Amino acid sequence: MVIGVGIIALAGLIVFAVRTIWPRDSARAVGTDEAVERYRASTEPLETTTTLPPAATTEPVDPTPTLPAEGVYLYVTSGSESIDVLGGTTHPYPDETTLTVTEEGCGVLLRWDVLVERREEWRLCIGDDGIEMLPMGAIYHEFFGTGRLETQLCNGPLVVVPADGEPRPPVLWRCSLNDKEWLPVWEVLEPTELSVEGVPVGVTHVRMTVEDDDNYYEHTVVEWWLAESGLPVAMSANKVSNSDSGLIGDVVYREEYRADLVSLTPLT
Repeated sequence: MVIGVGIIALAGLIVFAVRTIWPRDSARAVGTDEAVERYRASTEPLETTTTLPPAATTEPVDPTPTLPAEGVYLYVTSGSESIDVLGGTTHPYPDETTLTVTEEGCGVLLRWDVLVERREEWRLCIGDDGIEMLPMGAIYHEFFGTGRLETQLCNGPLVVVPADGEPRPPVLWRCSLNDKEWLPVWEVLEPTELSVEGVPVGVTHVRMTVEDDDNYYEHTVVEWWLAESGLPVAMSANKVSNSDSGLIGDVVYREEYRADLVSLTPLT
């Protein structure tokens, strides 16, 4: 899950659009029925500039662990995102969001639709040491009718659910977002339990942080609580960054959210 250095470029596009046609900013929730219909229609995932490796045809992977079942999962959600440019605007997040899991390449693609104007995707596969997040992903933001899709490419897969269940020390993941350097630090914390439909579920607690203290700063903490399959049981984030728009000075982006899984059984 990523926060975009592309907010800089997006801010510049917003300024151009606002000065040209003065659009109104708006945000719309992605309804559960809409997500289910899209899943059933097998629509293409977010376009990215990267290609997943093909599924293995030799030396089959040990069937344990398993990845999340395909389908649409529902999350109780709270939070918002905002920018302060042009007087500022805020997108409150809806009470419910959906995460869609589909087979792709060596594993699965997970697409979280927060709003029509805010979504992201990441990919999981089974590796030798457990469930891995693959080095390619994407995130989309839209403000004042101007959208930007950022593609993420990192220096290799990252273990997020270790097969041995043991914590992992912090690891610097060298990444680029639309070819700009981005350096998150990931760590796997002690396993714990959360409740889903009143039933305790064992989860792996994973934390991602970005601490960049220069003039154009970023302070980000993203936390996942993952089921043994890698499916998020809960997700939370607190992000703030300051970027140079190149046109009207600095732009501050903020985001905070919490999302909790409603059921381990998908809607489809």
